[in-house]
Amino acid sequence: MHRRPLHLIILLILPLSTFAQTVDFQLYRTYDGSHNNLQNPEWGAAGSNLLRVAGTAYSDGISAPSGTERPNPREVSNSLFAQDGLLNDPLTLSDFCWAWGQFIDHDIGLTPDGGETAFIQVPSGDPYFDPNGGGHAIIPMMRNMFDPSTGTSVDNPRQHPNVITAFIDGSGVYGSSEEHASWLRTFNGGKLKVSTGNLLPLNTTDGELDGPIDPDAPHMDDAVGTNEKLFVAGDVRANENPLLTSFHTLFVRQHNLICDQLANEHPEWSDEQLYQHARKLVGGLIQSIVYDEWLPAMGVHLPEYNGYKEDVNGQLYNLFTGAAFRLGHTLLNTVIQRLDNKGVELPEGNLTLRESFFNPGAILETGSIDPFFKGMAVQVQQSLDARVINDIRNFLFGPPGAGGLDLASININRGRERGLPDFNTIRATFGLPKYILFQQFSSNAAVFTRLFHLYLDIDDVDPWVGMLSEDPMPGALFGETIMAIMERQFTALRDGDRFYYLNDPVLTQEEKDWISRTTLRDVIMYNTTISLMQDNVFKAMPHAEICDNMTGSLNGSIRTEAGNPVPAVDLDLVLTDETLNQETGFEGRFTFESLPSCKVSGLSLRKDDDIRNGLSTLDMLLIQKHILGLEPLDSPYKMIAADADRSGNVSVQDILAFRRVILGLNSEFPNNTVWRFVPASLRFESPENAITEELPEVLNFNNGLGGGFNQDFIAVKIGDVNSSAKLENLVEASDLDTRTIAPTLELVVTDIKLRAGEVYRIPLRLGATGEAIGLQFGLQLDPAASTMLEPAHFDLPGLGAQHIGRFAATEQLTLSWGEVEGTALRDGQQIMELEILAQQDGKLSDFLWLDDQITAPEAYTPDYESTAVTLQFETEGAIVSQLELGQNYPNPFREFTRIPFQLPQDETVELRVVDNKGRVLYRNKANFNAGKHEWVLESKDWPAGVLYYQLSTTHTTVTRRMILN
Repeated sequence: MHRRPLHLIILLILPLSTFAQTVDFQLYRTYDGSHNNLQNPEWGAAGSNLLRVAGTAYSDGISAPSGTERPNPREVSNSLFAQDGLLNDPLTLSDFCWAWGQFIDHDIGLTPDGGETAFIQVPSGDPYFDPNGGGHAIIPMMRNMFDPSTGTSVDNPRQHPNVITAFIDGSGVYGSSEEHASWLRTFNGGKLKVSTGNLLPLNTTDGELDGPIDPDAPHMDDAVGTNEKLFVAGDVRANENPLLTSFHTLFVRQHNLICDQLANEHPEWSDEQLYQHARKLVGGLIQSIVYDEWLPAMGVHLPEYNGYKEDVNGQLYNLFTGAAFRLGHTLLNTVIQRLDNKGVELPEGNLTLRESFFNPGAILETGSIDPFFKGMAVQVQQSLDARVINDIRNFLFGPPGAGGLDLASININRGRERGLPDFNTIRATFGLPKYILFQQFSSNAAVFTRLFHLYLDIDDVDPWVGMLSEDPMPGALFGETIMAIMERQFTALRDGDRFYYLNDPVLTQEEKDWISRTTLRDVIMYNTTISLMQDNVFKAMPHAEICDNMTGSLNGSIRTEAGNPVPAVDLDLVLTDETLNQETGFEGRFTFESLPSCKVSGLSLRKDDDIRNGLSTLDMLLIQKHILGLEPLDSPYKMIAADADRSGNVSVQDILAFRRVILGLNSEFPNNTVWRFVPASLRFESPENAITEELPEVLNFNNGLGGGFNQDFIAVKIGDVNSSAKLENLVEASDLDTRTIAPTLELVVTDIKLRAGEVYRIPLRLGATGEAIGLQFGLQLDPAASTMLEPAHFDLPGLGAQHIGRFAATEQLTLSWGEVEGTALRDGQQIMELEILAQQDGKLSDFLWLDDQITAPEAYTPDYESTAVTLQFETEGAIVSQLELGQNYPNPFREFTRIPFQLPQDETVELRVVDNKGRVLYRNKANFNAGKHEWVLESKDWPAGVLYYQLSTTHTTVTRRMILN
């Protein structure tokens, strides 16, 4: 029962505009539920009146309680509802069923007590409340508050407000007013307040148990009046029992978990954006659990959802809150079980229901909500029938005479003081035929016989009594009348909600799909340390059977630190009897479904990739700056990328290891993989020393995989500290064909004539194209025409043999050099001298070209930007007077090649590629200014072998050959 002082109630029925709504009600729910329906903004809002769908039956037609001729409520309770032992639900539904029902009840409806009494006279000699036969005992009860503008005449009978939002919107988590919601917020990262142990905050200034009471904390009910410090949640009744409190705690945790995930995905979002979006997702989860799990578990099947209906009022029915949805009181067990993860009773023991009422210490005692969820999962709830356990029929909130009440008597009397019509009238309202005989209520002779003796007139039966006396429908928890009410009420709550998650204007389709897939079991597994729980928590199951009846899913995404999805990652999920393999697609996502949870052992990741992908001399320059303390690497993931040998330290040894890979001397890193994968949820104890921490290379599921497990990963390409690694081998067509690259750094050699058998020393210098602090490139000599000897002389500062890769078998040479503290290279500066032994006569330009098969040609400016490198051949003293066509590079090539050329004047140039049979494979025209240019070609589907490229201007045509591997 909910009791509350009248002066507090008045605050709740202020006009809807009292507290300004700061959210955009076109896209987001208001706190009080107003403006959900844009045409009728008060529908379903806090403070609007409950709906009368079956009329009123006040004895005076205005406000006096109905049923004056009906039997005494306590007499009905004693005769019909007394239950001596346990009567388990034949559907074996678990305690989750009634506890979740209470959580939802407190999310959608609250009509507190007012100032009028509705005391229930206790029959003389009542064994619990009047054992001495004094005849003066009463069960205290107050009438519910009412709309003061009603109850003035038979044309304006008393109506009752719902002081919280009627929608299934998570108001039990967030509150139904902006003031209440604000107290619960941290205003940091979108999160809600919690206390030690990730529990709900208490009503203290710091939210902790030992803090002083906060006079501004929202009021929280305490019917026993013994607790000064209470948990604070969105609904005032959150402390009513520990199972209810556990659900409130669970969804606060889920909200904060979502905030963490959203902040990771959207680092630019404000606190308000994170809070409101997480609020949407949590509300959607609660809705999905109600409609996809809880209602079907009880045999309630609604019409298919066809979208929002603006002519449907989602407010609750008076008879729903006053009678029908009080059905859960007959489902309660006398014991609340507290079990550990192995299904064993805690050392502190289980709790009786009667000692759990408004007892936050039941959770504080163990510091955890996990034992309550474990207990709910294994215990079968009581049958929905005309029986109620003693804990709430005689000991509600305390022993008789010391706070103890009879909830059955109160429920009967509640319907009367609310002016609800009799049971048969309600049946007729919902299109059901009226009962003529008491035998129609139940096949149980004891039930219909007692009904007959109590009521005599079948049209006088109280609604709550009649609803619980009915036989359940086949395969369902409810009888025919409650089923009809449940179907209509929950359909209206769904269809009349503009923000029902499947209709929400802000949530993405991906988010809606995630909500639909996520079960209550999943939410529990996400937010507790529980590792074993059956898939359908609403169906009770002995702990020993859970492993064989428990499945899970594992999904997530793999992205770089910059948020780019990483495709082609191989994932191996190890089970006890097999290994499942999967590869991420273009979006970097993976999903393993319907896994036998207890068989899941571990997950490992790998990505087969070119070790040089994303690795360049620029990365070494950045690492060098870090080592020298000039500019430390600013993220733990860059630190991981810089640690070539996984030594836990970034040093010169790492630079040397990376350089040998760039030069093509090594094809693997020492003691390391090409990519590493870090769980996105990992919080580094010291981000600046991340590489000293133990990183989980394999995700272990020692206790099995529970529920829908989501695990995202940050992918780190080793050596790539500037995030330049290519994540796919596709290049947009717009980047090819007619694209030209203006060279920003030229390597220049004199195009001398070579004679077979002679050795030449050839200076390699920079052209007049700017300055650089580092560069890398590869050179290729035609093996049939010349032989490259060792470099004869090094001219760059610090340049030595360690910066050179020499490949005699293929006549290739690679170079990687950089200096962060030296003077930048200037125009015309000599790099080194090459020694070449000519095997044939010819020009040097016929035998030497840039090659990127091993080392990509790049240079780096003092601003640490990458630029292209080209090789130019100059004839000393010559002036270009006609088209000059250089040798393509790389050559041979596989996918791409570059064709250098120089024009004496502005020209329209045509490029053609033909095969050795003269077939034209490619043709394109473009306009170019006088000077040096490059044409980038993609091989497309050309045949391998010798091809010819031909460049034509108005007056000249030049042809060269190239080789496609």
